[in-house]
Amino acid sequence: MKRDEDIRERAGRGSSVGGNPAKEALKALVGQFSQRSAFVRELVQNSLDAGAGRIELQIEQQARRLRIAVVDDGEGMDRATIEGYLLTLFRSNKERDLTKIGKFGIGFVSLFAVEPELVVVDTARDGVHHRVVFDSTYEYTLAQVDEPFEGTAVTLYVRSWGKNAGELAQELRKSLHYWCRYARADVSCWAKSGAKARWGWPEEEVDHPFTVRAPVTYLVEEDLLRAVVGFSGTNASSVGYYNRGLTLLEAREDVLPGVTFRVEAGELEHTLTRDNVRRDAAFRGVIAHLAKLASGPLLHNHLAAMKRLPPGDPSYGALLAALTCYTPLPTDQPLLRRANGGRVSMDDITGGMLARIAKRDLLYAPGPSRLVDALEAEGHPVLLKADAEMGWIQTHLPLRKRVDATKRYLFPQLVEQTELAQRADARAAVFSGGGVLLKDALCIRQSHPGTLEDRTERSGAGPLVVNIEHPLYKRCEALGAKAAPFLRTAMQRWVHE
Repeated sequence: MKRDEDIRERAGRGSSVGGNPAKEALKALVGQFSQRSAFVRELVQNSLDAGAGRIELQIEQQARRLRIAVVDDGEGMDRATIEGYLLTLFRSNKERDLTKIGKFGIGFVSLFAVEPELVVVDTARDGVHHRVVFDSTYEYTLAQVDEPFEGTAVTLYVRSWGKNAGELAQELRKSLHYWCRYARADVSCWAKSGAKARWGWPEEEVDHPFTVRAPVTYLVEEDLLRAVVGFSGTNASSVGYYNRGLTLLEAREDVLPGVTFRVEAGELEHTLTRDNVRRDAAFRGVIAHLAKLASGPLLHNHLAAMKRLPPGDPSYGALLAALTCYTPLPTDQPLLRRANGGRVSMDDITGGMLARIAKRDLLYAPGPSRLVDALEAEGHPVLLKADAEMGWIQTHLPLRKRVDATKRYLFPQLVEQTELAQRADARAAVFSGGGVLLKDALCIRQSHPGTLEDRTERSGAGPLVVNIEHPLYKRCEALGAKAAPFLRTAMQRWVHE
């Protein structure tokens, strides 16, 4: 196209950025950016600072060159702004303004990371259109152009085609969605490939929901702060820091253990290398505000959601697990599910009603049973065997041994005495618990028949208690009273093996 040819012909015929030392400094600045495609964020940032309401990323294959343009409808620049800030490093007109985030005045040079042959800046203010053309050696020309124009367009011409061009286009697309996903403007992008290539996509909006992955979230929107918080169930949680919707950093951090969040604040700033957020007094103030949100409205809403659910609801476990790593821990709340359907608090486990047996093992069971009821009646709360409860105990009471109650304890529940059991000199019972070794037991000896028994403390003395649900007992019962001697012999052998 003739306009592009004219632009390339004029490149390099004007002022330089200041000799070899300046060029070396520029090269060093370009190299500091960790991602070559991150320049789209810098250009969108400049557009936002110019008051743009609409920003568009355009990618188009033109012969063996890729045309990449960021176009906005902002206020544009006049000649003084261009010469004073665009072309002069380390100067910025955005200092002390928390509504503008380009603090260092060097973001523009990041676009040279993709090694463009030409960079063309078209901008207009008050009806006057200026054009700056940079070549690959950082030489530039600045001229007033007699063409109608509004806003600003930064256009790069990169020598690339085929597969490489498609990969760069997709990289730029991902970069725009990552860095500008919450931008306070309408941001879109589109791409067109050449006739022989198969990459490209129609115009799409860059618009992502401002939320976090958590069972319960709390959103607050204030003048210079927007934040969403939730409990994550892990110490190092997914967090995100933003300024005017542009990403400063997304990472996994334990800055607020157990809390995942996204926060957009005017006080937050990038580090000079653009790979982190500045951890200064303003940052600490923002984190303190998030901590108050977590301990206040978020915790209140989370606990309220748990209270509304019955313990057996499938989503209850997710709510409990999300609180596992949060501190300060709500230890007085009855949040841990018991196997019989009730709930118990951490305070109850570590003290309170269990003070007299505080050093005993923590018991759990897969669900309600006669055994669980007997243990509860004896003052031994039995937790539900579920990932949420087990994870909670492992995190907060790591030294307390967790024991499966159905394996540790046996409960022979006495039933109405049968003639066969009476003739065999045994008490009739239905067994519950006991684990693998006793779940199919024919009989046991008990000093006090029908009482809850800890297998680790069994004495092996006392009368026989026969399990009437055992297959051998049922076969003997079918034979009637004449099978009593055989049953008595079988039971004697059983308890002595």
